[in-house]
This record gives sequence, structure tokens and C-alpha cells, in this order.
Amino acid sequence: MKNRPIVYKSYGGNIDVHLRTVCGYLASFNNRDSDGDVIVKGAFSKSLNERGVSSNTARKIAFLYQHDMTKPIGRFTTLVEDEKGLYFEAELDNIPLANDVLEQYVSGTLNQHSIGFRYIADKTTHDKATESFIIKEVDLFEGSVVTMGANENTPFIGIKSEQLESYEEELRRETELALKHIPFEEAYKIRQLISKHISLKEAEPINITPIINEPIPTPMNWQNIISHIKIN
Repeated sequence: MKNRPIVYKSYGGNIDVHLRTVCGYLASFNNRDSDGDVIVKGAFSKSLNERGVSSNTARKIAFLYQHDMTKPIGRFTTLVEDEKGLYFEAELDNIPLANDVLEQYVSGTLNQHSIGFRYIADKTTHDKATESFIIKEVDLFEGSVVTMGANENTPFIGIKSEQLESYEEELRRETELALKHIPFEEAYKIRQLISKHISLKEAEPINITPIINEPIPTPMNWQNIISHIKIN
């Protein structure tokens, strides 16, 4: 039984060399990928509202090379869910890396895309009959052009992938990779506890009068958690 923290799905697409644009699908709905994930329509709605093309935030969903947050290659001009999946259109910047990517699109060396996201534990269910994870909502960060993705039904008329922005995000990914080796029910409980600790850590500090004789909780040590999870 497998758990999937961050998913990479692959799709093809179309290119306009002169306009430096690509389009296609970053994710495919109702399709079981090689990681056992099935993303359903609506899974990206919240992320698109908060960080999509038309959002007001400066931290929009990024268009990257190989899931590397230090290597943006352009920007998404369209990100929408349709009946097939997460459709995108993007413009490549006029920079050396993006120029190389454009050449590799044309040659066919690069033709897959992947999304980078954090899954939402209480929006993910496990189908024991098919050993699949039904993903109803994700926290989408980026889409990338990649050499190889997890979903063959994501050819590029466009692009897709994922990358974490900080050490804390990287630690979350390492934790998920460890959790995928333990039973789903146990992993789910651990994720809930981790999410609570993260929420408390990110919350606004408040002054609380300690209760006499009550032990003070020890801060969560992420590395100790990971080191105690047995990986088969």
C-alpha cells in the first residue's frame, strides 16, 4: 500500500516557436498514474483561486524547469480545469535556459510536464479495491517541464511538475517519502499530527499562563520523527 505526498504527472503539448508559447495539460482527471494516484476534477480549484493567473498574490503558481524553484523559465498565462484535466498555456522567457528548453521542445527531447503540490490529508481517500489514492484537493505550487513524469496521459500541448521553496518544505517531502512505506491508516494519523504541529508553529504567538504542575510540551523535532520511521 502506497502513500503519495507530492505527485508528478506528465502530459504533451503544442509549441509556437515564434511566440515562445506552449500549451497542454499539467494533470489528467480520473486517471490512475504510476504512483497509484487518481486526481478528480476540482482538486486544483482552491489553489487556482489563491495563486492562479488572475490572483492578486505575488506568489503565483510557478512555471519551472525540472521542479527546480531556482530555475523559472517563464510564466503561465492560462491555468484552468476542464473535463480532461488541468489545462495550461505558458510563455517562455527570453533567457538562456528557456531558449535551451524551447530547442529541446522542438527536438522532442523534452515533451513531458509535471505538477508540484502538497496533498491535503483530509481531502484524500484510499480505495482498497484498486489500491489507489483518490485526491480531491491539493495545494499546488508549480508546474514544470520534465524529462519524465508519473503520468503518461499528460502529453504536452503544454507543461507540468513541482518544487519546494524552503528547508521546511523539503523536510515535508522527506517525511512523505518515509510515510509511504507504512500502512495508510498509521500514515494518515501521523500526517494529521504533523499538520497540527505545522499549524501551531505558523500561528501567531500568544501569551499563555502555564498551568502549575503541567509539563511543557516539547517542540516537534522533524529529523527525529523521520529517523524513527522505518523504511523497508
